[in-house]
Amino acid sequence: MFDTIRAILETPPGSFAFVFGMMVLAGWVIHYVTKFTVTISSKHDRFNERMDKTESDIAEIRTDVAEMKGLLRFVLNKSDQYTRRKSPLSLTDEGREVVESNNLDVLVDSNWDKISAALKNLPAKNPYDLQEFCIDTAFADTTFIKPAKFFSRNDIEKLKTLSFKSGIALILLTRVMAILIRDRFFKENGIALDAVDLHDPNKP
Repeated sequence: MFDTIRAILETPPGSFAFVFGMMVLAGWVIHYVTKFTVTISSKHDRFNERMDKTESDIAEIRTDVAEMKGLLRFVLNKSDQYTRRKSPLSLTDEGREVVESNNLDVLVDSNWDKISAALKNLPAKNPYDLQEFCIDTAFADTTFIKPAKFFSRNDIEKLKTLSFKSGIALILLTRVMAILIRDRFFKENGIALDAVDLHDPNKP
């Protein structure tokens, strides 16, 4: 192609070959630019379609997660003997016994700076959201899917060992830990426990 362009430029201006060559060259440039533009436009359209599909998929995933969380909470509320089902959540006598006999409050104390910072950095500050964050994060820390926000790796291993030895489901232990965290944070920040119900979307 470059040899053809060189040949056209070396042809005397005004000659038939020069004019014809320039027309061919212009046609080729127009064709190439048009083809390039159409390709870019097509890719852009496909990109937008993929983005729309991705956003739709994310919305569906969020809905599924919300439904699964709701179902999980329902099951836990029926089987959890360590926390009271009546809102706002609180520890039962069995729950307090687990805390005292295993010094679980020490795990909260030793990680309090980290825990408090995570709660204070939340964009949502209403009491219900704070409680839900405590419950979700206390369990999420034990999965190691993301960096832990509440507990050190060593303390997470202690909770897992306690779960194994005691036969208490890990998710139930983390709910106990979440209540300890919520109660201390509320107390230190002057948040009334009853305020949880005022912001509970499940309450009539």
